[in-house]
Amino acid sequence: MITVKEAKEKMDGVVIPLATIFKDDLSVDIDATQKNVQWIVDQGAKPGNTVFIAVGSGGDFTVMTTEERKSTIKAIAEVAVPNNIPTFASVQSTDIRTTIELSQLCEKVGIDIVQMSSAFYYDVKKGDIIEWVNEVSKHTSVGFAAYSHWYSGSKYDMTMDVAEELLKVPNTVAVKWGSPNIANYLAGINYFVPRAAVVNNGPLGIYGHQLGVKAWVSHVPNFLPQHSWKIHELMNAGDYSSAQKLFNDFNGEYSKIRAAISSKTAGEGIFVKPFMEYLGRPSGPSRLPSRDTVVTEEIKQKIKVLIDNTLKII
Repeated sequence: MITVKEAKEKMDGVVIPLATIFKDDLSVDIDATQKNVQWIVDQGAKPGNTVFIAVGSGGDFTVMTTEERKSTIKAIAEVAVPNNIPTFASVQSTDIRTTIELSQLCEKVGIDIVQMSSAFYYDVKKGDIIEWVNEVSKHTSVGFAAYSHWYSGSKYDMTMDVAEELLKVPNTVAVKWGSPNIANYLAGINYFVPRAAVVNNGPLGIYGHQLGVKAWVSHVPNFLPQHSWKIHELMNAGDYSSAQKLFNDFNGEYSKIRAAISSKTAGEGIFVKPFMEYLGRPSGPSRLPSRDTVVTEEIKQKIKVLIDNTLKII
């Protein structure tokens, strides 16, 4: 089992929710998905600047069967593990047997850490998630990340007392932390940094780095990894003002484009793939409920302008 010390050493860099690619007939394109991961590695992904998330929300796990998720996790591991890229995998499910099955698969193929939630269709109760994680730990030695998924369907903003209980589970070596409540967000960072590997899943990635959080989530490296790596490089050098400027210059318009898409349809892959498509990366169609038709020509033009302007400065 991975230790907290090992997890803290590994969780350093941009945490990339990898896109899952679908074919025109909407079957999973394992080959294209794996090649996209290899492309990120070829662009310069390495330990210390990159952490992968396999088949997370950004990888559309919610619209995939268990077997599709397993095949995709395995394909991503075949690239990540030989290249020593630390990797999370999503094992969320409304059926704990599926969570256990996916956790066991991750352990087998060399995935470092899994992220899970309790049965997210229902309102999340404190005791439910604690019992859920404890039960899964009886069936696998893979590392766990306590995961505050406040933006998902359950809108559950994990409280500190629950997170503290999850840290008592032997498998739990990391925390993927975010909160819409700034006090809860900062309390979590300050509490967890000495105790676990922390992934910043909130908007204050650069400030979080100043507080000791070395890993931060961004979808951008699916199509423009050099931009995020440059930000991380500047943060590691202590040049936070330059890092914030580089982040802001891109993220202001990027956030508007994301919002224009997300306000019309559900999902996360849906707002990443138009950028991938513009840059010539395999992207493929979306599965419902994500609707590709909301990505209008106007939005595509804004993507073009943003990317073209960004490429001039990185």
